[in-house]
Amino acid sequence: MFEGNRLRNQALAATALLLALGAVLLAQQLTAERASAAKLASKTFTMSGADEKGRLVLRCPGRMIPLGGGMRSDPPPSEDGEGVYPHSYERLGVQSGWHVTAVLFDPSRASTQARNVTLQVVCAPKGKHVTPPHTTVFVGPGETKTIQARCPGRRHLFGGGFQRTDFISRGGDYVTESRAISAKTWQVTGSAFGTFGGELTAIAYCQRSKKPLVKEVSASTVVPPGKFETVTTPSCPGARRPVFGGFASDPSGPLLFADGFINSNRSWSASAFNYFGPASTLTAYGYCRKV
Repeated sequence: MFEGNRLRNQALAATALLLALGAVLLAQQLTAERASAAKLASKTFTMSGADEKGRLVLRCPGRMIPLGGGMRSDPPPSEDGEGVYPHSYERLGVQSGWHVTAVLFDPSRASTQARNVTLQVVCAPKGKHVTPPHTTVFVGPGETKTIQARCPGRRHLFGGGFQRTDFISRGGDYVTESRAISAKTWQVTGSAFGTFGGELTAIAYCQRSKKPLVKEVSASTVVPPGKFETVTTPSCPGARRPVFGGFASDPSGPLLFADGFINSNRSWSASAFNYFGPASTLTAYGYCRKV
């Protein structure tokens, strides 16, 4: 009888172990499915005219909602700085997509090379309500101004962006920083040159949460005068993936921000051309989230 009880207990223990292992495997599978539920969509546009501006929009498929996005141009800026640069980097909530207003900046206006511009958007199946506080300031020629957009109440940001810069070959304002400075605050800095200035807007994208929503990864490089450089962050840790990116330059005036892009290895790249000098440090910031 004791032998029968021992065998029965062993069988029950083995069954419990198998059930526990099954539960672990199921949890891992569900985690992987959740991690892969978000999709990265892309679309390529072409710009060809000197100082041409384009409102470029990429929408999420089906009923998916946008998180963040990016932009890259090909070929990159040439030796005189001619290239595609963003006037805005922003999420479109109602239109469910990502928006960049881009300019094909050509300081010589002699012979403009056409360029392809690829937009990205990170799309998720569902999400909590997004609150997008904005802050706007006017930047005049020769000025540099910094503004912040802060998440209200119990909300934390999962990304941010900027809009309304307007520079072309004759002047205008341009962004020199767009990044998170805390779990609730997005900071944007801009300068202006030439014959006119323009508005600069900082945007924070916020959702209700008891704790911060993203983890930051970053990397830096030095951009000499008259050079174009790209810097890439480490990959996002664990099951997280980049849903937004930002950048900063130090000092803030020399660089024209050109690209911000999500890579296949779950890193973020930022690129800039040093148009005004002197040498400036470019830092890329990737914001990683479980989606």
